[in-house]
Amino acid sequence: MIRLPSFLRQSATFLRGLLIAYGVGSVTLIFLALATIDLVERHREVIQEGEQAAQVVEASLRAPMSDDARQGLLEAYGQTVRADRLDGMNVLLVVDAQGRIAYASRPAWRRLRITDPIVSRVETDDVDFRQVVACFSRSQAECLEFRSSDFVLRTGSFTVVRPVQQPPRDLGLPSQPFLVIANFDTGVVMADFAQDLVALMVLALLLGGLLTGTLWYVLTARLLPRLNQAAQTDGLTQLANRTSFMETAMEILAEAEERGADLVFAILDIDHFKRINDTYGHDCGDVALVSVAAVLATVLRPDDLVCRFGGEEFALLLSSSKEGGRKVLERLRLQLEMNRVGYNGRQLPITASIGAAATADCGYNLDYLYTAADKALYAAKHAGRNRVDWTDAEALSRLQLSR
Repeated sequence: MIRLPSFLRQSATFLRGLLIAYGVGSVTLIFLALATIDLVERHREVIQEGEQAAQVVEASLRAPMSDDARQGLLEAYGQTVRADRLDGMNVLLVVDAQGRIAYASRPAWRRLRITDPIVSRVETDDVDFRQVVACFSRSQAECLEFRSSDFVLRTGSFTVVRPVQQPPRDLGLPSQPFLVIANFDTGVVMADFAQDLVALMVLALLLGGLLTGTLWYVLTARLLPRLNQAAQTDGLTQLANRTSFMETAMEILAEAEERGADLVFAILDIDHFKRINDTYGHDCGDVALVSVAAVLATVLRPDDLVCRFGGEEFALLLSSSKEGGRKVLERLRLQLEMNRVGYNGRQLPITASIGAAATADCGYNLDYLYTAADKALYAAKHAGRNRVDWTDAEALSRLQLSR
């Protein structure tokens, strides 16, 4: 189980809020993206229907049939397209060079002009249809070359305009131009789009949930353990840092007090560390710190807690009685004394002074244990260094009087 430092535990609420916001945001963005794609697709489908209508008209103009037969074909086609859709094609018109409706899916409109008020009143007021009417109102020759754009998204009335030609019946005659106008009912795009919204929302929820779940897994299974390790670890020695040590030590002491278990708190200080830095440089000092950390990791047991307390000081919390702790700390001191720090071809000796206090003597208050161990460390340095000193009964009495 990951033991989180307090600042990470306090950030749990923020993390949950962040994930909720991410989930809502991702679902919203995915839904908008899917809705936009669907809307564009529905728009494209209507364009294709208009293109298909123009192809049918062009094919009928090429076929050898009478005008009445061609008119009947357009009427049948218009009825078929409208039957296939809830809101389909409103009207299909074929306009000649004079602006007259040559063929129409509505028979009553045949031979009317596109500018006739009847047509203008019945048809919906979209831009493309108005442009065609305005062009023929001005009797401009280029009207038959007009082609509606495929790239303007329309959600209201919809008109697809395409120029077509009727090939000449006799050799040498010019082809006859026509303009195919396929007008669709208002909301033809939005009608199909609205039917897809529920499915799009479900899909967005699934994809957003998948993304949020993936992010949660990355945070909890991958990133959070790394953040936890970085928050609790000293970057140089890879031991626990002071904050992590103090929080964990208080929890261990509280549990030990409930069980009546013995613990030993100790502070280790590298002897003459400033001299090492001044003589060989801070890089050598860093090597010495790493070397001491390696010895600590070798000598101490898995149940023991150790950290780099700051500078050249290390703190230890041993799961041991006072006598057991005495043996462990003495073995640690000897191991450090025998160890050599290799730096630039030199083998540098290193020693440490250790001050210790047992819960059997000082109780389970961490601040009190730290003060007692610090007093013992001062005594070890004052007595010549490279030794382990303990807070004895006399020192404990003086310490109690001073509080």
